[in-house]
Formats: sequence, structure tokens, C-alpha cells
Amino acid sequence: MQIISLSSLLEVPTEEVEVNEYLSSFLCEKNKDVESFLHNNAIENEKRSFTRTFIVIDEEKQDEIIGYFTLLVKEFSFLNGVSGTKRKILTNNKRAEVFNSLLIAQLGRSDNYKGVIAGEEILNFALHHCEIIYNLVALSIVCVEFDPIDRLIEFYESQDFTILQQNPETHKLLAYIKL
Repeated sequence: MQIISLSSLLEVPTEEVEVNEYLSSFLCEKNKDVESFLHNNAIENEKRSFTRTFIVIDEEKQDEIIGYFTLLVKEFSFLNGVSGTKRKILTNNKRAEVFNSLLIAQLGRSDNYKGVIAGEEILNFALHHCEIIYNLVALSIVCVEFDPIDRLIEFYESQDFTILQQNPETHKLLAYIKL
């Protein structure tokens, strides 16, 4: 396995159409949003420097896409009901209204690698990149937003993420881990 940045693919003197075709080979039936982002939004977000996407590839299978993750820096507002203790853990201020974090905005594994590569491996690659960022700029909070589905809750909690709050509009859960 190897991790390559989408930006490095876009720097190679190839047509963007070829990169788009390559990304379109990624299939994720369980989460069409994850599939759609890589197919339709990743390149534009990369070019605008809005997000950074990293692709996990299988070097032994002609660089087939195993999975990917997308990172960005995002400010979150604390919702009512978040305790002063959790606010202090995240910001060192129990009255804080907002906090900055690294957001793992997308995390996905290809259907072709289900049962072959654990989702935890892709998450660990993302967290490793977050640690590199932390060492450079001291941003120690990593967040994920996800639908309140039992298997996702169990997955993130088993990886030491703590649920902080639920967005009342999207109903997505926001969970964090401190590096």
C-alpha cells in the first residue's frame, strides 16, 4: 500500500480527464456520498485549496484505489448542552464558543477491498497525516462528522473518538479525538 496525494496526481503532465477516470474507478455502494465526492468534487476542491485528498493505492494491482481520505481545517461552534468540561478539553476555556479542528471530511474504502483492508487502516493513515499537521502547527483536535448509524458510532468509538454533539439541521454526529 502507498498513499499519494491528489495534488501530486494533478501536477503530473496528464490530462485532468485521465485523473478523473482514475478516481471514477473507486466504488463504495454503502456510502454513495463518499463515492460521489471522489468522482465529482475532489479535483475541484483540491484545485481551490479547500481540501486535501489522499488516495490509498494497491501497488501490486496496478495502483488500484483501496480507499481515500480528505482533510481540511474547520472551525466548529459548540452547541448548547456541550459541557464546560468538554469545552475546556478542546480549547482550554470552559466558556469557549468555537474551536478549530482538522476535519476528516471524507473517509472511504473501495468495495473491492472489503474484507481485505480494514477501515481502521485507512483511518490510521488519515490520523497519521493529522499528526504530521499537529507537529507543524499544533492543531491537536481531529473531528469526524457522520450519520448516526450504529455501525459508524461503534467504529469511531472503537477508535477512541468521543461524540461531542449532533447537528440539529443535518442530524450528523460530530466526534473528536485529541492527538
